[in-house]
Amino acid sequence: MYNEIIGIVAFVVTFSLMVLMFRIFGKQGLYAWVAMGTIIANIQVLKTIDIFTISATLGNVMFASIYLATDILNDIYGRKVAKKAVWLGFTSTLVMIIVMQVSLAFVPSEADIAQDALKTIFDVIPRIAIASIVAYIIGQHIDVFIFNAIKKVFTSDRTFFIRAYGSTTLSSIVDTALFVLIAFYGGPLPNDVILEIFITTYLLKLVSTIFNVPFGYWAKSMYRRGKITEDNI
Repeated sequence: MYNEIIGIVAFVVTFSLMVLMFRIFGKQGLYAWVAMGTIIANIQVLKTIDIFTISATLGNVMFASIYLATDILNDIYGRKVAKKAVWLGFTSTLVMIIVMQVSLAFVPSEADIAQDALKTIFDVIPRIAIASIVAYIIGQHIDVFIFNAIKKVFTSDRTFFIRAYGSTTLSSIVDTALFVLIAFYGGPLPNDVILEIFITTYLLKLVSTIFNVPFGYWAKSMYRRGKITEDNI
């Protein structure tokens, strides 16, 4: 049960920190969260764990928090602001990949102790990196589009959960499917294993989505009560 307990703690801490960023820095805090989150999630995804009797990669909770952050931006500030956050996350990931590849190109000193560790983390197989970037940018744009489509029907603050659940549930299918297909299809893994990766990854994202919406209501409540101002920075 150790991993399960740590998983619950990680979930609460991740989403609490996201709301805290919004509370302190306003809209800019969520921009920063999306930028940091995409980098963190792409590092976390390299680690595989066993949790709730299934094997899964880390990063699903952080990716879910990014989707919630864009939903909050979309709901409060509008589609244009949410799309700006999506491109910011995309650019942050791209910059990380380029800069770290240049860093790895340096010949390390004989006294260096970090090169091998850095290569393990940042010498990402190009196919995996491309899969992550393509899945992220398409999935996030679909999320913003669906969120706005649902908002035209369900407009009140009370129906935020419908907009958030609906957009993330549908866009995560596309996001996960694109990543798995680009990263693994036609490679050494059997098709049944690839299908299992898709199912388990999507289910973990879905569970994270189900339990993260209260944090969205918390953030929106602070905004309505005037606790969030753009003069915070």
